[in-house]
Amino acid sequence: MNKVCLVGRLTKDPTCEYVNTNNGSVARARFTIAVDRGFASGNQDGKTADFISVVAWRKQAENITKFQKKGNQIAVEGRLQVDSYTGKDGNQVWSTYVVADTIQFLDRKGDAPSNANFEDADVSPSDFSSESSNQGASVWDAGSNIEIDPDELPFY
Repeated sequence: MNKVCLVGRLTKDPTCEYVNTNNGSVARARFTIAVDRGFASGNQDGKTADFISVVAWRKQAENITKFQKKGNQIAVEGRLQVDSYTGKDGNQVWSTYVVADTIQFLDRKGDAPSNANFEDADVSPSDFSSESSNQGASVWDAGSNIEIDPDELPFY
């Protein structure tokens, strides 16, 4: 199974270009998200970020370009793809990126990037935007904390 789920912030404004295919012109957006990763080094805990390249197609490409900007937080669900080509110097070059199936916009409309705490905010599903290639319905989750009894988990 090739499945990737990431939550991160856009490292710059996404741009959209139209690519000619056998089926006509198709929108494609390429962008990078910074995904936090914690680590322990000796007696110190720290944070670093991984910078993940993402490609979105068609309506999702147009929407992320239209509605998102540098610093906004998004969730990406998709698959990992690895391509290779021969460089100008004759060496094999490998490229790894995520092909987005679903992109969810996690910042509230009009908000600048911040460390907002949505758990205490009075929000509704209309405050969020989302786009799904498989569904017309909007998906919303403010990230509320849910307590689960470990006895209810089959894998715990």
